[in-house]
Amino acid sequence: MNKAEVRLDEDAVIVIKNGELKRVPKPDSGYGEHIVTWQNGKIHAEKVSYTVK
Repeated sequence: MNKAEVRLDEDAVIVIKNGELKRVPKPDSGYGEHIVTWQNGKIHAEKVSYTVK
């Protein structure tokens, strides 16, 4: 079993896919959304969109 450390003192979105940890970057504008699509119990796709205000 692999282990990874995650900082708990900052907000973040973290995806684990195929045993790899991936941190989703925060939007530069400060506004946005991250949508994860699941298929057969596994992450199939990710969609990240940003809003500029």
